[in-house]
Amino acid sequence: MDNAKAPNWLTKIFPPQNNFYELLISQSSKTLEGVEALKVWIDSGAQGRCETVRTFEHEADDIVKDIEKKLTDTFITPFDREDIYDLSRNLDEVINGAKSTCREIEALQINVASDNFLKELAATLVEGARCLLATFEYLERDLPKAAEQAELARRSENRTSKIYRQAVRTLFAGDDLKLIAKTKEIYNSLLSIAQRIDIVGVKLEHVIVKLR
Repeated sequence: MDNAKAPNWLTKIFPPQNNFYELLISQSSKTLEGVEALKVWIDSGAQGRCETVRTFEHEADDIVKDIEKKLTDTFITPFDREDIYDLSRNLDEVINGAKSTCREIEALQINVASDNFLKELAATLVEGARCLLATFEYLERDLPKAAEQAELARRSENRTSKIYRQAVRTLFAGDDLKLIAKTKEIYNSLLSIAQRIDIVGVKLEHVIVKLR
């Protein structure tokens, strides 16, 4: 038998010694907190360094390392260990993107207070991250609801893309080339987070199909 995957009946007789569902929920919750902190920081005008996002990112990294160690030490996992690893790693890219966006805003010294598009983009990212958390919470106990939330997480990427296009059109209507270049860089960073959320959503849909 491949140790990477155990049949459902085997996991019922010999429950995994580590609860990977709970670990992924914990990581997803920390990711949501990081994205929410990014939104709060942007909404407040992005004054000073955004240490809160950095803190959540470090805490999420600790969970990722814990998951990877437990994957190595665990013989039986509730579903493919490769899928668990991929979910954790791809989820990590979401909060990494939030931290990178903070760094870019700080470095470029963008005045975000008057840019409502930045606030809209950040709010949509929170929605997507919240749906990812809900998917992980339902994954073990209600696969239809998990699938529904995964789809909603993916739809958030479409909404973000729509806001992004509107933002870029408005931005390029101006004539301050330096501001345009700086602001578009931030828009791109926020769009990248949405794309990373979509990647996690796709992977979750794949796992849900295999679990059914």
